[in-house]
Amino acid sequence: METLHTKEVANGTEDTDGVYKAIIQPCCIQDLSIIRAEDKIHAFPSTRYYGSKRRLLPWIFENLKDLTFRTVLDGFGGTSSVSLLFKAMGKEVTYNDALLSNTIAAQALLANKVPFDNIEEVDRFFDSVSPVNGIISEMFQGVFYLNEENSWLDGVIQAIYLETELKRNIYLYCLFQACLQKRPFNLFHRANLNIRTNTSVKKSFGNQTTWDTSFSILAKRAYRELEQTIWRSPSQHSVLSPTDVSDLDTGYDLVYFDPPYINKKHSGDDYLRRYHFLEGLCQYKEWQDMIDTSYKNLQFKKKIHISEWQSRSYFKERLFSLINKHKKSIVVLSYVDNDVV
Repeated sequence: METLHTKEVANGTEDTDGVYKAIIQPCCIQDLSIIRAEDKIHAFPSTRYYGSKRRLLPWIFENLKDLTFRTVLDGFGGTSSVSLLFKAMGKEVTYNDALLSNTIAAQALLANKVPFDNIEEVDRFFDSVSPVNGIISEMFQGVFYLNEENSWLDGVIQAIYLETELKRNIYLYCLFQACLQKRPFNLFHRANLNIRTNTSVKKSFGNQTTWDTSFSILAKRAYRELEQTIWRSPSQHSVLSPTDVSDLDTGYDLVYFDPPYINKKHSGDDYLRRYHFLEGLCQYKEWQDMIDTSYKNLQFKKKIHISEWQSRSYFKERLFSLINKHKKSIVVLSYVDNDVV
């Protein structure tokens, strides 16, 4: 087993011994022609997820470009940024994540073509949404969004599920991005709509203008950004149904693992808690049964395998068992200095 441990550092440049360097330099990757990596990466959509590796992609590329591999597993796929990099490198990418919302976003981001005749079709879709009364209007009043916004969300979700799968994935991706932009901290971990609505308090964070921009406008902007990312790759890629990475088959030339970070003082990042609202949007009909009503933010009920990957009690055993399982592959591990390993 060949292991490449890519450390993350706070400023994204280098650690004290200078070994791990993240200076962006010109380099080459391949899709239909040879182009500079930084140019292609620049076209990837911006991300608003905690722990995204988008800004570190040039550094990751520099550390991986001389390794020999064809097939790759992105085991904790998250925002798909690293999968997009592997796709741009001409590799056969397999994406996996435990969250359905991330999986749907990956299907949109890694697509080889857009399913729309023109951009006006997307604009008409979001502009023609009719607000309705549904689970968001009924259960999330005063939690994350304004009442009229909740009704719009109920309306757009019901319209999205009338579309074909390819269009549905892209519409959901755009909606996810709009939902994140209209949230303080881009998260759903607290029922804190008051942060946005209390305009009498001066805030040192967030963007009130963006918070007050309509879902329709933000979703259309997200599509324009996404459209610049989609290109046809000569190599195959696949997006797996959401599952525990520990259950996946072996046999990849390279595996890339970016697990949750476990702080020495407490358990790790609870991604299901942070993004449960997006999970609900893509499981709309079953959403109500998945909610733990004991929480003010109406988050999802716990899922054991997700919880264990975020627990100090289980993390180390799970991580080293996973690495050992893929011992015949090149293993690339992304982690944070000074946290539990």
